[in-house]
Amino acid sequence: MATGLSLSSTSNLTNGQRILIASAKEAYEPAAPDPDLIDSERIPTGTKQWDISTYARLSDATALTEGVDLSSVQQLATNTLQLTPAEHGILVTLSNRLIRRQGDSSVVTVAGRQIGASLRRRMAKDVIALYDGFSESVPGASNGLDITHFRGSVAFLLTDNDSSYGPAPMPVHAALHIEQISDIVGDLSDPGAVVSSRDGYSAELMQRWWRGTDRLYGVPIFHSGNIERDGSDDAKGAIFAKEAIYMVIANDADVTEEDDNSLRAREYGIFQEWAEGERADKHGVEIYSDAAKTT
Repeated sequence: MATGLSLSSTSNLTNGQRILIASAKEAYEPAAPDPDLIDSERIPTGTKQWDISTYARLSDATALTEGVDLSSVQQLATNTLQLTPAEHGILVTLSNRLIRRQGDSSVVTVAGRQIGASLRRRMAKDVIALYDGFSESVPGASNGLDITHFRGSVAFLLTDNDSSYGPAPMPVHAALHIEQISDIVGDLSDPGAVVSSRDGYSAELMQRWWRGTDRLYGVPIFHSGNIERDGSDDAKGAIFAKEAIYMVIANDADVTEEDDNSLRAREYGIFQEWAEGERADKHGVEIYSDAAKTT
């Protein structure tokens, strides 16, 4: 027989010990406001394609001479965006043994939250990918975003740049990487000036940065947590009118649950059909700027 102090790792004693695990934590899901900032429409069941048409403006009315026929006839014309919804989805498979051991109310609930967040993230990233398509882009790679670029972008949107669409209608939103927002606030607050003067706009910004619902020139600024930095620490956000980008949704999110008896597992899924596209190029400005960390 063995002699000496009996430790928890001695011989086969570990086989008789239960394992207790603290409640598992979920990775924090970043903000995904982008799909809510654009025009969207639910299409009827059974519809394959959805066309969004915009009437271009007619030419200016002309001065007439009495007794002279008006021979110049204007023709109605539309610009059409065609969208065909595609299916998106994700599956998670949990073994029956895992469900029994972890407790149905725990692991299954977590799986449901995770697949729902995954689908929403995919939708947000599809919208974000369209920001790169706007022809107007400021300030450019490696350049910090400042108030001049923001102000100029809003002025561009409200200018009559395209007779087919006219100036951008309100509301106008900004969806930006948090470091781009930080650059704007840093430019507005001017910490050097705040040191000598504790009143005014600068002091207010320093005290309440950043509440998540701030406006600049009447434009709500949204933190788009799914905007990524590229290899050079630049990010691509946008300032745009709501109708600059259009999304069509074919169905509500379809949540499925299916038993796989031979695998002794249960499959959970979520699926939804949508499509998105740029409707009016001059109604959006890409904000392509430096987003390196400022710590």
